[in-house]
Amino acid sequence: MKRLIFALAATLTTGTATADGFVMGAGRWTCEQVLTIAAQAEGSEFEQLAGWLMGFWSHATFERETRFIDIVEDVGGRGIFDATMGECQRAPGDTQLYIVSRSMIENTK
Repeated sequence: MKRLIFALAATLTTGTATADGFVMGAGRWTCEQVLTIAAQAEGSEFEQLAGWLMGFWSHATFERETRFIDIVEDVGGRGIFDATMGECQRAPGDTQLYIVSRSMIENTK
């Protein structure tokens, strides 16, 4: 019985450690890296960058109000990409892309 309790306790505490999430792919790249890749406008890294941004913003539409979804649809993928590159230009070079993107999503009203 004691083993079962310890096993359950370990399972419960393990779940709470993942609450902050983990960012993979282009979201972990710095703005300095992102701007260099964006300037090339081609290649697999550029495609990863664009795909990551579209996925991150698309996911946000499932968690926000209809007005946000309307804005995302109106601006479109290219507009989101361009706006994000603009924000990266203003951010310190070592700022990760997901930080910039998350801030933009939070500030979109």
